[in-house]
Amino acid sequence: MPVVEKVVLPPGYTYAFLRQKSFASTKAEKIAAEMLEEAETLRNRGKLALIEKSLATLHSKIVKKDWNGAFVVLEALSLFNELDGDWPMCDDGKHIVLTNKVYGASLVTVLRALKKDARLDASHFPSLETLLRSAADWGDAMKSICCPSDYDLVCKAIGARLFPESAADVDAKKARLDAWLASCTEQERVIFHRKVRDAAEDEDEEEEEEGPWHAGGSELDEDVKDNDFVLPRVWKEYKDYLAPRGQR
Repeated sequence: MPVVEKVVLPPGYTYAFLRQKSFASTKAEKIAAEMLEEAETLRNRGKLALIEKSLATLHSKIVKKDWNGAFVVLEALSLFNELDGDWPMCDDGKHIVLTNKVYGASLVTVLRALKKDARLDASHFPSLETLLRSAADWGDAMKSICCPSDYDLVCKAIGARLFPESAADVDAKKARLDAWLASCTEQERVIFHRKVRDAAEDEDEEEEEEGPWHAGGSELDEDVKDNDFVLPRVWKEYKDYLAPRGQR
């Protein structure tokens, strides 16, 4: 199965915010940009409110089985978390734990619905690998602050199955990036290359990672049954917690 769609640069996709690791739909970039602009004047609790608003939108799309729309919201949330992921630092640990569970259950629900429809692949969703990698990284980070939910393992399992990273895949991704760069202005290319250099310097300062991003992903995790992935149950627990605060 080809990892990258045969069209070198699928229409409606970009390297969001001129970041090499953020290949995403332009719809998701627009939503994330609006969230980031609003977040500029907010503290962590205000940013959490932005996340909650997005999760409510995501839940509505899931209820309507609008899987395409739900995927875009998940992309936007990932982009926002990568660029302004401070909201888990607000002073309500239980709230953060439940919010993370809702995110994870929503993510897994959408991924499994797309798999059931035989659409969980890069041909239907060219930015799928970006979403899986970002969500896996976010899940790992949330576990480090005592917000457990194993959606990161689900993402790694899917990633290991769909994106084995062959030489052909690497070449295809380079061709996609080159095609996108050719469509950019000179100023955009300068900014992009500066960000690539900065990211490379940051990686040099960190401990070198072993293997691909989905290393450790087991096929047993992809379809595992977990109460944390039962969205109706998790959503009710979340809303019941918010109810005393007048947020239901």
